Amino acid sequence: MQQYDVRLKLILQRALPRLFRLLGLPPVAEYLTVEFPLLQKALPDWVVRLEDQRILHVELQAQNDPRMLWRCLDYWRVMGERWPEPDIVQVVIYVGGSPMSMISSISRGRLTYGFDILNLQDVEAREFLESESDEERMLAIMCRSEDPRETIATILGSWKHLPAKELTEKIGDLFVLSQLRKQGTTVIEEADTMPVHLDLRDNELYKWGEREGEAKGEARGEARGEARGEARGEAKALIKLLERRFGPLPETIRMKIGSANIEALDHWLDRFEEASTLDAIFAD
Repeated sequence: MQQYDVRLKLILQRALPRLFRLLGLPPVAEYLTVEFPLLQKALPDWVVRLEDQRILHVELQAQNDPRMLWRCLDYWRVMGERWPEPDIVQVVIYVGGSPMSMISSISRGRLTYGFDILNLQDVEAREFLESESDEERMLAIMCRSEDPRETIATILGSWKHLPAKELTEKIGDLFVLSQLRKQGTTVIEEADTMPVHLDLRDNELYKWGEREGEAKGEARGEARGEARGEARGEAKALIKLLERRFGPLPETIRMKIGSANIEALDHWLDRFEEASTLDAIFAD
């Protein structure tokens, strides 16, 4: 969803100072608005000049991208041409819910290259809960926490002093971030205790998540319900679920599903929860 990606980027940009401190980087001195002429034109998420004059390039990733190493190397090349003097630092901030599997370095012949990855799953929630910034505290929802509900309640509780309009906006932003950790329902429940009337069920992102949840429930109901012995019904349900996320399926995938047994269909449904590609679902 383009709307989701744009808002997520704006939310995280307001919390960049804390993220940079986690990386041991100095404050930003200047944002550099650039569009690099790659073979396929691409717009980097953030390029900034740090106070020590280094150039910092940051990419935000919600999914594992097997091409991230080459994407960042392409960016490094064009940045090196544009700014030949200062050092260039590159960081990928991974906010996804699946285990991080991206490769961040290569050594081949005379080429040695790498970038840093900050995986928010490895960061303790308190790193952001202890911040004095309202924007930074909400990033705790994406970090490691023994009690995610308590983390959400703490974030919301720290905003009680805010005017109603600002509080409403921040709760909406928190709901956006919650989609990355499947905590949307918890945010809604905890937000009901706040001193504002906010129906997140009218939020377009909520409706999108709800539609996907309905499709998932429908598929599991058909696959594991009373008609469990009907392989044809299970296959139909799985195809419907996959097409809602990935669009029209290749004929080879359709044939594979159509000839599968109940155990295989259940296995693929389980993989669907976290997979971002068809290959990830059907890999042996």
